[in-house]
Amino acid sequence: MIDVKEAVRQATEYLEQLYPLSQLHDVLLEEVSLSDDGRYWFVTLGFSRPIPSPDPMRRVTEGVLHSAKYQREYKVFEIDSATGQVKSMKIRAA
Repeated sequence: MIDVKEAVRQATEYLEQLYPLSQLHDVLLEEVSLSDDGRYWFVTLGFSRPIPSPDPMRRVTEGVLHSAKYQREYKVFEIDSATGQVKSMKIRAA
């Protein structure tokens, strides 16, 4: 069985493979739990992403002249505790 540190590492690597790291800010471990039967780790990672502006000219200057606005998102990873394989990634409401 993998330990909690390995479960978190697997979830973090999976997230990094799916999303460009340049789009993610403040990636943090939010929650970890082991299922009652011990078969799965549930790892919640939170991160901030810039909210795109509907104005194309503002998008060009955003971050340079204007401070970009961010929204926090959370993903819950279900990880097999025997193999360390990520079984699912789901959106968790804030």
